Amino acid sequence: MLRIIKQGLRPAPFIPLSPTPLAPLIKPMGTQMKAQSLKIGLVNLPGATPESTTLVEKLLLKDVTEHHCFFNDQHFHNHLSHHILSLHDLGASVECLQKMYDFNAAMQRPLYPNGVPPAPAEAHKINAGNWTNYLGEANSHMYPDYLAFFSAEIATHGVASVLERYVFSPEANGNGTMMLARFVGGLLHPVIQAGFGIEFGQDALVADGLAQAILTTPECAVVIDEASGFPEVKSGSSSATLLSLMREVYDSPHLPPMPYQKERVRIEDLTNWIASKPKLGPTFRDIYAKWTFTLSADTAANEKEVATKVEECMWLATLLLGANAKPGKKPRMDFFLMHFVTGSLLLRAVLNVVREPLHKAQLLQIFARSMALFVLMRGRPRIDAALVMSYPACPAPPKCKTTALGTPSYGSAWLALLNNASAHTEAHVIKAIRALFYCAQHYGGTPAGAVVGAVDENGQETHKGAAMLDGTLFVRVAGILTDAVGWVAHGEEEVFWDFRGAWDEAWEED
Repeated sequence: MLRIIKQGLRPAPFIPLSPTPLAPLIKPMGTQMKAQSLKIGLVNLPGATPESTTLVEKLLLKDVTEHHCFFNDQHFHNHLSHHILSLHDLGASVECLQKMYDFNAAMQRPLYPNGVPPAPAEAHKINAGNWTNYLGEANSHMYPDYLAFFSAEIATHGVASVLERYVFSPEANGNGTMMLARFVGGLLHPVIQAGFGIEFGQDALVADGLAQAILTTPECAVVIDEASGFPEVKSGSSSATLLSLMREVYDSPHLPPMPYQKERVRIEDLTNWIASKPKLGPTFRDIYAKWTFTLSADTAANEKEVATKVEECMWLATLLLGANAKPGKKPRMDFFLMHFVTGSLLLRAVLNVVREPLHKAQLLQIFARSMALFVLMRGRPRIDAALVMSYPACPAPPKCKTTALGTPSYGSAWLALLNNASAHTEAHVIKAIRALFYCAQHYGGTPAGAVVGAVDENGQETHKGAAMLDGTLFVRVAGILTDAVGWVAHGEEEVFWDFRGAWDEAWEED
């Protein structure tokens, strides 16, 4: 059983679960949800069968029509659909999919209180005229209404048009609405949920992500212009890189880390601390205005630029998760920073359907700025590229460190890593490994010296050891991640993510 459950870190749902985990199917108000055919995922490993594909389609519909987006009164998010889709994309069997669904469904909260939808006369009706009435009200019990509203909007207008109207339009962001900031708020969960829906062609999950965004506090609003609700996007053919801008974040006297606290840091602590730092927002905005975009109307040129910017996000997110340990200390897999690894892959999916170059740039900008803000929240972990490149490039399970020939590993190390991730009951593990595997697929051949932003225009490293970075980064981080959370397919205990942060005081706990 997960360590997090043993330690009581998953509080009981605040609305009692029905006696049986799988209650009769409930249709959200105002919509007739049906199972949709799955699209091929971004990784698409072999293993899926007609039977497993049909099962996934059925389970996704069951999840979205039976379960709430939060599974407890602390607004922890339902990750069931993420888990099932990640397993499917990596070729999981029918048995694995069903067992993992059943395990996770048991902790979910019903869509409606006590599993019973309200009578039509008692139901709140959300429409295009009042959809902003419950912004940030996670306790309002309005999630089913918003799910139904956005499902109907997508059925009528399509995903791309709905995103333009409710995430990227001026009226969806001005006057405190800030839907773009809410879309990446809640530690990226709305954009992750919508991203899974877009990647696999599941409109109900996109509606779910938008409904989550409505109920989410925009904790990262400080990094944007709060009047317009947008990050500034400057046009230019020569841009700074995210690795160079992270160096500026580290060096700025106006961007200190949050103070260390022994108890677990919450997002609420972040928002309270932000309010006490008036120079924080202007400094972030000045730094990240240097990450410029050409905003080309040429489709091919824009796609190439977006792909490069996403790649930058993926390299930086991986380094922040895997390259922040202290020499002589065991690497820690930070729960908060891990979300930017998983989120960067789903960011890729969302950008595939966003039509306007400016909107793509705005989403990339707020994602990158949010990542930097969470670096401050986690004690400002420093990237040590030399250290992460010293970790094994061919990670192997325990008791499997050698072969008959006496060498560490033959064949792909990813086979054992992917198989192990599929055995974890905690959804973030397989999501993180899937994202790292995607990076290895696309950037694994990058030679040392070719990582975007590793060295500046004068040939100087932007971070310690950055010139050594190459495409083996992703399997190295996947290996130390697996060491940290457990080789459960080889008999080790399942271990949860780390919450201690990168403060010196926190490292003294080892």
